[in-house]
Amino acid sequence: MAPTASLGSHTRVEDALAYLPISSTTEYGKGQRIYGTNHSSKSIYLVVTGKVELSKVAADGSEVLLEILRPDELFGESAFLDASRRAEQATALEKVSVMAWTISEIEDLVMKRPRLAVALLQILAQRNAEFTRHIESLAIDTIERRLARSLLRFSERLGTREEDGSVRMMPLTHEVLSRYVGTSREVVSQYMNKFRRQGYVSYSRRGIFLHADLLRTLLDRSGFPSPDISS
Repeated sequence: MAPTASLGSHTRVEDALAYLPISSTTEYGKGQRIYGTNHSSKSIYLVVTGKVELSKVAADGSEVLLEILRPDELFGESAFLDASRRAEQATALEKVSVMAWTISEIEDLVMKRPRLAVALLQILAQRNAEFTRHIESLAIDTIERRLARSLLRFSERLGTREEDGSVRMMPLTHEVLSRYVGTSREVVSQYMNKFRRQGYVSYSRRGIFLHADLLRTLLDRSGFPSPDISS
């Protein structure tokens, strides 16, 4: 894949995959840990198929959901840190296959292909910007609005448009949503039931069906702009 469009008048977005060689793939079953606090990351990974849950383990042992990664996205940059400072873990949210490159391989590739370093920095900067937006929402939004923003963001990243205009996402559990929103599963269930009664969402074994335009209108009426979900 060739480098893509620019972020601005002087910044070109680099495609990291254009500089990474094909590696062998490894498959993980749903719920299987790819790396974690007891088995820290030693590589940079690429999601080939499926979806990966990236989370952080808090001091009290609870997990905070950081991101749900889709195919063609890289993760595992915590491997660049000292092992004693890592609290990140990656888990297969469904059956996944991933490629991996060790840190030493990445370092050798960067020496040979300097634009790879730029591409990786852009990925990290984009991810940091998204984490910052999420922290801001945790600080100023009510739980209801945090949940609405989270559903909209996941619908953009993970959803497919249905004929009726709704967006179908994978069947994310209320427990998974609660770890991203920063509340309990019971509270998320309360608001999801409210959104369903109001016609913003419906859900079944096939997944969550979100009427995104209606939910954005609700946020606009509440004086909150729609979240930046272009990433």
